Amino acid sequence: SPETHAFGGVDVRQFTDAPLGAEVKVFLPIPPAEAVALASDFDRFPKWVTPPPENVVVDNSARDMGDFGVGSLVSYKEGETDEIVYYDPKVGMIAEPRWGLADFEGHRGVVIVTPAEGGSIMHMRRYFEPMSARGWMMSRMMPMFMESSAANLAELYGGEVL
Repeated sequence: SPETHAFGGVDVRQFTDAPLGAEVKVFLPIPPAEAVALASDFDRFPKWVTPPPENVVVDNSARDMGDFGVGSLVSYKEGETDEIVYYDPKVGMIAEPRWGLADFEGHRGVVIVTPAEGGSIMHMRRYFEPMSARGWMMSRMMPMFMESSAANLAELYGGEVL
């Protein structure tokens, strides 16, 4: 629910004070851990993320074990890289975009998965405070992109946008 920022055992307010700018939820008929794995499988992003990323590159070199997690960098195209600041394979992840720093304050991309009867609900949120005209324009486009991504997920995996 947009009224709370603590769900799935995670308090988003530990990562940003920015307002909730966009949210979409999708029911998926798979267990939460599988839904988190789907959300963190960046090779699959071109199949469901809108707009599709041009060239996803995951850099885990900052991690001791070299695996995906907090500190991993995910690039979607030239100039658009996110740093993973929270990751739990059973709950979800929070990313801090390293792009648009002059356009947004406190920007975080949040994917948290909660259990539901017959599967799970993937909560996709964007927290941000627009700081420029470009940021304001992008903030108007984000909900449309997120809704399209949720619809793609629902279609691909037999789910439903809520």
